[in-house]
Amino acid sequence: MRYQVVVLDEEIGSDFDISSIAWQKHPAGDASAEFSTFKIYMGLCSEDQLGSIFDDNYITGTRTLVYESSSQVMSGGIDEWVSILLDTDYQYDSSEGNLIIEVTWVSPVDSNSFYSRSWDAGTIRAVGYTQAGAPTQPTGSLSSSLPRLTITGSAGGALESLTFGAVKSMDWR
Repeated sequence: MRYQVVVLDEEIGSDFDISSIAWQKHPAGDASAEFSTFKIYMGLCSEDQLGSIFDDNYITGTRTLVYESSSQVMSGGIDEWVSILLDTDYQYDSSEGNLIIEVTWVSPVDSNSFYSRSWDAGTIRAVGYTQAGAPTQPTGSLSSSLPRLTITGSAGGALESLTFGAVKSMDWR
């Protein structure tokens, strides 16, 4: 499975080293779910909207692996922020473009689901491919539904919660 979202430079507002990312847990789904071959990439995008070809959304040479786990457990209570500390900080330069966050995994290890809160951005800012075992799938389906997420870093902390609006649900499976 493969999922990509673009966070606009004006939503971030400044340069900083991103050290962690968190998603807000939705009431639906299970208290925890485990995913195999879980990876997070970050990079830059010159556009405010994404196209259906994952790799074409990146500015060439900017896709960077920032986290990898052979088995990732996502767990938390309703509306709790579920955080992952990155293996490698990502140095985001707001003058270079928008931030892409991409998550890939092979399949759930168990039959559980992890859902995060989400909101409708009104424009196509996400692309996903949700068939099991396809983290390298080159194309995906476009969406305006974005997960509620927070990124933290050394130059100012978390994104403001006002950055991300209305709440909807998203299935991580």
